[in-house]
Amino acid sequence: MKRILALVGSPRHGGNTDVLVDQVLKGAREGGAETKKVFLSDLCIGGCQGCGACLRKEVDWCVQKDDMNDLYPHILAADTIVLGTPIYWWGPSAQMKAFFDRWYALNGDKRTQLAGKQVALVCAMGDTDPATARHTIGMFQDSFSYLEMKFDHQLVVSAHTYGEAEQNTEAMAEAWNLGNYLA
Repeated sequence: MKRILALVGSPRHGGNTDVLVDQVLKGAREGGAETKKVFLSDLCIGGCQGCGACLRKEVDWCVQKDDMNDLYPHILAADTIVLGTPIYWWGPSAQMKAFFDRWYALNGDKRTQLAGKQVALVCAMGDTDPATARHTIGMFQDSFSYLEMKFDHQLVVSAHTYGEAEQNTEAMAEAWNLGNYLA
């Protein structure tokens, strides 16, 4: 059974990004996958300090004592990772950026455990211009390419007001289909 880990970087429970990720996970479960969702704003995750301690062999993960250290084993155990973030000012949310910067700890000996894992990105944004998501998509594309992960699926939905994504039947169907495909 495929294990899918979803990490939601939206600060709003039930917001557009959260609803889209839930629909991806629903499609995945109906496709036979085991799913787990983590809401990053419920956790305490500090920004990377750039100290490099995480790359030394005597350190398991990160020397910061926060919730990120609990997430590393889940990231490594997942077959597929779904990242959900709203687009704020042409980039990911602060919650997603802090979380993703802390992936630096996976760059040492643990990097080989990421190679080949599948990744999907789900974004909600208040703009209708698809180019608005290009910086966020590019950041993840380049990072996952470097980590030798398979990043070939992204769902970007224009949804500005709370609840707008859920009312968009086409977007909800795309989200379900993505999850079912990932399973």
